[in-house]
Amino acid sequence: MTSSAPALIAWTVLGFSMIAVLFRLLWLFGSARSSERLVTYGLLLGTASGLLRERAVQDTLSGVLDIGFTRQLSTVVMVLTFVPLCLLAVSWSERWSEDAVRNTRYVWAAGYVSAVLMLIAGAHARSLGQYIDRTPGWQTPLYFAFFSLWCGFTGALMASTSIRELRAGDLRPLHRLTYLTITVIGLWALEEAVSILVSSVCAATGTGHAFVEFRFRANENNYIYLLAGGAIVAAGGVVAELARRLRIDPASRAVRQLYPMWADLVDACPEIPRPRAETRLPPRRRVHRTTVEIRDCLLVLGRFAEPVSAPGPAAEAEQIANALQRKRSGAEPGPYRRLQVSAPGRDIVDETRALRRIADHWAAPGPQYASSLSDGDTAR
Repeated sequence: MTSSAPALIAWTVLGFSMIAVLFRLLWLFGSARSSERLVTYGLLLGTASGLLRERAVQDTLSGVLDIGFTRQLSTVVMVLTFVPLCLLAVSWSERWSEDAVRNTRYVWAAGYVSAVLMLIAGAHARSLGQYIDRTPGWQTPLYFAFFSLWCGFTGALMASTSIRELRAGDLRPLHRLTYLTITVIGLWALEEAVSILVSSVCAATGTGHAFVEFRFRANENNYIYLLAGGAIVAAGGVVAELARRLRIDPASRAVRQLYPMWADLVDACPEIPRPRAETRLPPRRRVHRTTVEIRDCLLVLGRFAEPVSAPGPAAEAEQIANALQRKRSGAEPGPYRRLQVSAPGRDIVDETRALRRIADHWAAPGPQYASSLSDGDTAR
């Protein structure tokens, strides 16, 4: 297949994709989660497929590879793109983790076998010097059957998993939007798989010329825009990592915001057991640990708390500060009173948000600040 998208658009998308791949390989590959590596593999293969579809690349490689072979190779590499995406969708299942390594090898092996068989099936069209999308003969539906199998299976997995999560409910708005987007992409992939297979059968039997031409033009034009969408999603991880390195990500900002209150509280509550300081904890683990240690301190200070004067985070900050001062002054503990009553307590995310609102009003003077954060790194 040769792309028919305008050259300016195509090379802008390909350039952006290559930059995203480069930074994912540099920042999000070596020690990243397996899901991040699968996204990187998918974007790398998807970008390679996009490059092979460009006429300039096909002409450049014509001295080494036949143009017909390069065109088919672009589709074969696209099929390999579905392998990491399929593994990513399958990994959402709890049963998959039981034999993850062995199953991963089988899926990759199946992808490589499919690629070889597609090139063998495409030899007939290459010998005729034709696009396989329009070539009569049984080889055409066989060639596209592999594409449709991978595309359809991956799309069905993505859609079914997302729909199951949406039906389960109790999702945050951002998660709900993410699953809705994945559902749309999965259903689109399923439609593409069926449509392309039907088109290949029509081409093989010499029927449905209008539909075959429509599908051919769509295949020529659409891929670069789909790659653009995938590259934008994959680049989100790069942006998040850049923000983390610059310490402007939400977790780092949360730690800086919570630090003054955390330092006062842990200084006043030495009885709270704290793990040995670790060096350079990731920001998400750091804010989780900071939140938990603040909550542990509030459990101790609840024995020194007095009724809150008015609802709201400002009053709660004052109530906590007064309890802290009573404990420092040696006051006798009394009946337990729950502090930070505005926290919904749904999960650690809600707890952190509630504490950040209180930290905005924190002004309790302490005799000293703790020398460092819980991970041995400065908050600033």
